[in-house]
Amino acid sequence: MKMFITITVMIRLAQWQQIRQQPLWLKWERRVRLMTASTMNNLLPTLFAPLLSLLVIRQTSATLWGTFVGVLITVQLGAHIVAWGNHEYLLRDFSRNPASIARLWQTNVQTRMMLFALVALVTALLYPEIAGWVILWGAALILHQSCAVLITYKKVFIFSAAVESIGLVAMIAAVFTWGPQITPNQLVTLFALVTLAKAAILLIRFRAYTWGEYSRFDLRYFMLAFPFFLLGFSGMLNSRIDLYVVHSYLPPADVGQYQVFTSYLLYIQSLSAFILLPFVKSIYRLQYAAIRKISFFLFGLGLLIVPPAMLVLFLLLTTLYRIHMPPAFFLLGGLTVLPIFYFLPTIYGLYKAERQTRVIWINLLGSLLTLLLNLAFLPRLGLLGAVLATVTVEWIILLIYVREAKVYFT
Repeated sequence: MKMFITITVMIRLAQWQQIRQQPLWLKWERRVRLMTASTMNNLLPTLFAPLLSLLVIRQTSATLWGTFVGVLITVQLGAHIVAWGNHEYLLRDFSRNPASIARLWQTNVQTRMMLFALVALVTALLYPEIAGWVILWGAALILHQSCAVLITYKKVFIFSAAVESIGLVAMIAAVFTWGPQITPNQLVTLFALVTLAKAAILLIRFRAYTWGEYSRFDLRYFMLAFPFFLLGFSGMLNSRIDLYVVHSYLPPADVGQYQVFTSYLLYIQSLSAFILLPFVKSIYRLQYAAIRKISFFLFGLGLLIVPPAMLVLFLLLTTLYRIHMPPAFFLLGGLTVLPIFYFLPTIYGLYKAERQTRVIWINLLGSLLTLLLNLAFLPRLGLLGAVLATVTVEWIILLIYVREAKVYFT
């Protein structure tokens, strides 16, 4: 037995030495592959709405898409509430208890279903005519999102990207089949069925963790995960509150155009997270001075990425969507996207410093400022006022995070 242990240790040490002696280019190649796979996995789901909006707007009108957007943001809001910060909470618990992943995941899902019952009741009151399909869509989205932590922890990004690609192809085919006769209710049905199919595939793929008799209610979860929920919810509210205000004040045609424009801005912003995501675990082990260097490096990448991205967005909207916006929209849009490339590493630095509450308060402040500025600008400037409000808030937040880094990272 001792000889077996000795041989095992020697093999492990040899493997470790081999890894250390690998060329630097080979290490970077693995990192790039991991980053690329992670980016594909996270980027593909975000293509659902823009590609579907493109097809719907081209075949019908921006008004029809704007009508559907009301249901879309409601379902996404409900799913976000039911998620209750499970991704970050479970990612931490999985790392601490790798032998209990099945029990932790199943208990988490079963416990959060209590919230889903309340959200489903509100949904039935808001959309009585299509309540069944909207509730099914919400349930499927919750299960699909619940598998995201397993994808991240097991790093099965390629498989997840393949699932998303199949779902996207199915939705495109359905929209082409319906053609100009498509209705908002049909879109709700389509999103519900495709999301359910994707969730089922992921549940089967991770059946070692998602199936079994390990679950139980754990009401403590809502309190333990509340900080993670606040972080995610405040961030979501900060990025979506302008759309909620626009949906409340402007006609469906304007809502449809604004949703398409701002969705692409969010996708460009998300590139910063996709670039950083594979290396997040390493950030927690870095010195604060190194985190600040990463902020400047990522901001430099943003300066290179954002201008061509906005040019592509301009061509995309004008040629494919046939949505014509003044150049000021794209200038302000680029300025809206750029700040997050700097302050995203700072946010993780604040997590490292156990200053999560600072991030929450900054997000809530940003949401409040966005709401107030939209209410002030929308009546006079319309959609341009909404964009102007958003860019103003993003740069205010950037200045706040610069100050936070000086206070806590020195």
